[in-house]
Amino acid sequence: MTWPVPAGAARVKTFEIYRYDPASDTSPHIDTYTVDLDTCGPMVLDVQIKIKDEIDSTLTFRRPCREGICGSCAMNIDGTNWLACTICWRHGGV
Repeated sequence: MTWPVPAGAARVKTFEIYRYDPASDTSPHIDTYTVDLDTCGPMVLDVQIKIKDEIDSTLTFRRPCREGICGSCAMNIDGTNWLACTICWRHGGV
């Protein structure tokens, strides 16, 4: 599914999230979200929180510490394993 560009957004970035719900999906799929960068924090975890809060409430992920300590937000980002709370989309991290 591709979600629409936010109304009035001047500076946007598209994020593709690989998703799978074994209860309702027959196979994994990619959802595409466009986020207004002027209203979002700098970390990938901030983007995920914004998507969950404002675009798609069905998005689920782990985020206990937000400090790069626990490792719960570990995920594959652009083919490399990272902690979503430590990788910044603004400075070439994504």
